[in-house]
Amino acid sequence: MHWFVVLPDCVAAQAVPRMLSGAALLASHASGRPWLIGRIPAEQRTVLTAGDQRLAVLGQSPGTAGHLMRLAQRVRGPRGLSFPTDALPGSAHLVLSVNGHVRAQGTASGLRRVYRTTWQGVTVAADRADVLAELTGAELDDRWLATTLLTSELPHPLNVRSPWRRIEAVPPGSALLITPDGRARLHRWWQPPAPVRSLAEGAPAVREALSAAVSARVNTLGAGQPLGCDLSGGLDSTSLCFLAHRFGAARLVTMTVQLRDPSNDDVLWADRAALSLPLATRLVLHSQALPAQYAALEQAPSVTDAPSLLLRSRAVLDVCAQRYACHRVTVHLAGHGGDEVLQAPPSYLRDLLRRDPLLVLRHSRGHRAHYRWPLSRMLHGLADRRSYARWLADETHLLQAPDTASPPLGWGPPLRMAPWATPRAVKAVAFLLEEAAHRAEPLAPERSRHQALHRIHTASQLYRLMRQDLAEPWIALPYLDDHVLEACLAVRPDERGTPWRYKPLLAAALDGIVPTALLNRTTKAGSGSDFYRGLRQHRRQLLDLVDQSQLAQRGLIDPVPLRAALLTPCSRTVQALENALAVEHWLAYLPPRPCPTHA
Repeated sequence: MHWFVVLPDCVAAQAVPRMLSGAALLASHASGRPWLIGRIPAEQRTVLTAGDQRLAVLGQSPGTAGHLMRLAQRVRGPRGLSFPTDALPGSAHLVLSVNGHVRAQGTASGLRRVYRTTWQGVTVAADRADVLAELTGAELDDRWLATTLLTSELPHPLNVRSPWRRIEAVPPGSALLITPDGRARLHRWWQPPAPVRSLAEGAPAVREALSAAVSARVNTLGAGQPLGCDLSGGLDSTSLCFLAHRFGAARLVTMTVQLRDPSNDDVLWADRAALSLPLATRLVLHSQALPAQYAALEQAPSVTDAPSLLLRSRAVLDVCAQRYACHRVTVHLAGHGGDEVLQAPPSYLRDLLRRDPLLVLRHSRGHRAHYRWPLSRMLHGLADRRSYARWLADETHLLQAPDTASPPLGWGPPLRMAPWATPRAVKAVAFLLEEAAHRAEPLAPERSRHQALHRIHTASQLYRLMRQDLAEPWIALPYLDDHVLEACLAVRPDERGTPWRYKPLLAAALDGIVPTALLNRTTKAGSGSDFYRGLRQHRRQLLDLVDQSQLAQRGLIDPVPLRAALLTPCSRTVQALENALAVEHWLAYLPPRPCPTHA
């Protein structure tokens, strides 16, 4: 388990290292007091000093020591601790110490996050919420657990809450500034770019950013060290394989997993891609040799600071890791995040209604034909003029209303509780939604930009937990690098989300690098039948998990309808079912919390 804690430059914080098991001193303030403690591999941390200034880069950074030193010397402060974050590619936490003032930040996507708490009157930060919970003895927040019973993803700002009381998340794109006396405030350092570029204008920037992201991973490898890359057959991961090959990966080892779902045509596309990568070592895991989903149910998971949906596919990924280990692969490129940054939510139709009604008419017809939207509901969605706060407030009263399939043209999907949620859980979620409606602002003024950022934050948390769960090989996610994110979001949503082409932005950006036949793919495979097969094969163990439900012990679910959903799953509640099983498994293996240490 890798983690770090950021300490203020004050006497009170000097006792923190003794309170956390396994904490090593990583760096000190200029005063000599501890600044960074934790357990981070040497290859994923760089600490530089320039006078009284300290710069720590924790993560994947291709910068040389000289380059990073020049960046450290450009710190402007200490009051605002202004820092040229756009000058640092890759994906990393940045932590600064200047004359006793501290700044800590993650990434704009939320893949790297920062959490904060108060310990003995001073602010302490970390990259994992559970580490701060260990320090303070914080208890789980039942209201947060109740939100996991929603049938859709959590709305902003509930999606960045911590599972523990008194442990707060720093919003993605914000930095935590800590004064020498331990007080803290937030500083917004990142804003999404205005989506004003055409596809032709934006594609070169995406090509450059994605190339730099992949090149950075290749360059951090040692001489002759192999690089793993997901060759699923999907467009996002396939593109990374060709970029890695282009930038000279000494040994490229690709991984293809063949699922049992008969509708999944990924392997066919992976086979076609492999023909153009003759020098790569290809690993293919055939469906007959794969464990079923949920096969890892009875083994203790890695410790994550929130429930991970990786539970269902953990056994398959363990097999992948074992195969990689045979080839000495320690870094794996994955295409996760591509869907979220390359495509635009259909809610761009609502945003463009006044400016270009003819375009909205044409695109509406295309989306409606593809997704089979009912005309009346589509028109209702286009006519909806509610603010974000009003939408949240309205959804508060509909948590147990029938879930009607509506075109995704609003601020988010309908917020509904799972059938097994108790009145206590519904009341808890309603309270949080009402609280948010009074103060929450959307992530962007336009619905499509808000939805795009929300999807990115939600997916980043999923993949963040995946990386906590899978220690080896390290999973690199270039699509969620800040530079790639910005380049994609700068392209107009009607061109990213056109109904007439599949991921046109990626196709335009990598034209000439990825074979045209592969860029012209129009399908996206699923794994639904593999999921249901896993439920059937491991039904007894899953029922045992429900019978010992900790959510039921907390009064948040009725296990009877949950058992019924497990025995006869339906598409309407399948996401909520997967969430519930992940939460129950996480709670069952959650390490006990120590007594509070005078928080």
